[in-house]
Amino acid sequence: MEQQLQSPPHEMVYGNVRVNMATFAVFVRDKAVDLTFYEFELLRLLCKEVDRIVNYDSLCQGLWQSIGQRERRRLSVAICRLRSKLEASWPYKVETVRGRGYGFIASQVSPAQG
Repeated sequence: MEQQLQSPPHEMVYGNVRVNMATFAVFVRDKAVDLTFYEFELLRLLCKEVDRIVNYDSLCQGLWQSIGQRERRRLSVAICRLRSKLEASWPYKVETVRGRGYGFIASQVSPAQG
């Protein structure tokens, strides 16, 4: 009988991205990715709603317990940095829906196509 490997309950796997909620470790293609506190928290918030768009205000509230233009700018910078650190992730990518928010979304295009 073949045993199926399962990740521990505190570890979430999204394509080639592993997020360990207990140790705050993130791996892309089995390589450790160094995230700041807020980058990790942002990824955690996006992973809670994987394949869905999370609105700007919800993310700002979750990260800084505050909503406003300053927090939106901070969020934009954090998204940019997180996106660059997860550049090799597949099929999940940090996506932007202008005027709405951000999401950790599975791509419908294979790496060879796009």
